[in-house]
Amino acid sequence: MTDRLATMRAALAPGNYGAATAAGETARLFARLWHFVGFSDELEAPDGYLVRTIAGVPVVVQRFDEDIRAFRDICSHRHARLHRGDCGHGPLRCPYHGWTYNRDGVPAGIPGNDPSFQLDKADKAALALTRYEVASRGRFVFVRLVPGGPPLDDWLGPLGAWLDAVSNGFARPFDQAPLDWRTDWKVGMENVLEVYHVDAVHPETFRTVTAGTWVCAAHGPHSTGSIGLTAETRRWWDGVAKRLKLTPLTEFTDYDHAIIFPNLAIGLTAGLMASVQTYEPVYAPDGAVLPGRCHLRYRLSLAKPQPGASAAARQGVEGHLADFNRRLLAEDQSVAEAAWAGSQQADQPALLGHNEGRIRAFHTAWLGEMGR
Repeated sequence: MTDRLATMRAALAPGNYGAATAAGETARLFARLWHFVGFSDELEAPDGYLVRTIAGVPVVVQRFDEDIRAFRDICSHRHARLHRGDCGHGPLRCPYHGWTYNRDGVPAGIPGNDPSFQLDKADKAALALTRYEVASRGRFVFVRLVPGGPPLDDWLGPLGAWLDAVSNGFARPFDQAPLDWRTDWKVGMENVLEVYHVDAVHPETFRTVTAGTWVCAAHGPHSTGSIGLTAETRRWWDGVAKRLKLTPLTEFTDYDHAIIFPNLAIGLTAGLMASVQTYEPVYAPDGAVLPGRCHLRYRLSLAKPQPGASAAARQGVEGHLADFNRRLLAEDQSVAEAAWAGSQQADQPALLGHNEGRIRAFHTAWLGEMGR
């Protein structure tokens, strides 16, 4: 093999997608790094909560008055999960026997404590839930399981401005769902890091709205990419903005994309629509990684409307965009799953061109965090 080909093949070795590697990612990436869990909007209600699995650990993010705190979502009594849904509102109370936890994760309310347990203050403190770090940037809420490392703002670097823009400029999601993909989470991330596949995979979806060259930049472990929109697409979005009285983010006029390592992707279209995605490993009940599985959790939002906008017109546009996005994601899922299946039989690393430089940067960051 020539030196040039050897360089182009660096980083994406087939072994990077195996079960042993997945276990290492759990400890070195998903437990140690900041992980996006949801929007503060979802925690606005009194006792609002989110439940997520991070590095195989069930985590509840719970509002206590003005504080947002994160704990292991397992009751200290007989290990039931504390919340049944992914989100909602209600006290941090076990549905099995009614143990209720305070803002410090201590079981402050124990039915029948005096006759059955006789737990004093010190006993209860010893039964406190494991607590995790939680921090926000704008409306984006992050959790980190292992303490230490850079504060969230330092970790985000210049990409914090993206989160500020989405937080300030966009309304709550009008469509969101978790999708189960039969592929490694990194394959999902690789797919959003390049537009080389667009002609072959998205001839009637993404290709119809974009034009020009993919311009990319690295920002530490994170990266950005941008590509122009067709004239027809710009006219359509201008019409939507006028009809729905939307206020665009003027600093984002094309299709502008950012990833925050390891697994958060944000796409902005004409400064008027935001797509927020996470590609998350899937875990068995015992916390072991299920190889070749990931959850794509997506959220679509439109720019905030001015007063007097038509709710019916907005609903129609949102329905159209939700359908378009589902078609696009179905196309991506098909090729990502095929790429994963092929990687299991590959006997040499993948080949990257100059138009796939963000993938190379992603895997360079991956190698660094994995200590390789």
